[in-house]
Amino acid sequence: MRILTLFALSLLALSACTNNNSTNAEQKKPVALNADTMEVAQATVLPSGLRLNPFKFSDENCDLVAPEDFELDEGWCNKRAVSGLSVSLNNSAVAQKINALICKEITGKVGNMQTIKRFVSDIKSVSNTDGEMEYIQDEYSCSRIDSSNTYLSLGVYGYFYAMGAAHGQSSVQVLNVDLTTGASITLADLFVNNYRSSLKAFAKRNFIAQNGNDGWWFTTGEQPFDLPETFAITRKGITFFYQPYEIGPYAVGAPEVFLSKKDLAKWLKENPYLIP
Repeated sequence: MRILTLFALSLLALSACTNNNSTNAEQKKPVALNADTMEVAQATVLPSGLRLNPFKFSDENCDLVAPEDFELDEGWCNKRAVSGLSVSLNNSAVAQKINALICKEITGKVGNMQTIKRFVSDIKSVSNTDGEMEYIQDEYSCSRIDSSNTYLSLGVYGYFYAMGAAHGQSSVQVLNVDLTTGASITLADLFVNNYRSSLKAFAKRNFIAQNGNDGWWFTTGEQPFDLPETFAITRKGITFFYQPYEIGPYAVGAPEVFLSKKDLAKWLKENPYLIP
């Protein structure tokens, strides 16, 4: 009987080892591409220890009282929702710095998770500078655009609607951050001096090739073509994001222009993010 017991325990131990190896193998599978982003597949865990931790907060106020000269839409509630991502790294101080930047993009204030929670709960008492109640609904979300051993490119997407407006207003901001320092990465960190004029001309040609020539204010002479402030680094190149109304009327949306790393080679200086 003792021999049979020992034999059974040996089989269980062998089975446990087999299951553990299978789990480790699954963890090493690359992250699948997102259909609606330019996200590049890569290993789940990087040497920096980068992990993105999802969180969600939401709140609403349906007990609204409107002034006599204002009629509320039937069933209207002020609402706010955040579906965010926080960063974990081997270096916790750097992670905290990056999370403070994420908080600022969402709330407008440098802070932490408690700051975001307060921002969401503020929808219960939101008012304008005159102390009058505002009737709004807004939401924010985060998505990894790309990351490597040295950087993270994180999209922060917003949508705002005020009751009575013709339409809502969307926005996209991108945090490009160094995973060793937590500092924001700027175009000056990527390109040689005096790059802007020639790069702008190159980007204009690519913009037209990717988005067409009709409907843009720079093609009608209303304003010159320019590079937007919002951009995302990927290992394939750089995507520039325009906000609604930045380069054309609302109907044309929020266009993008992608410039490959190969095409950018003549402007790139030595940097740890985009390596020619």
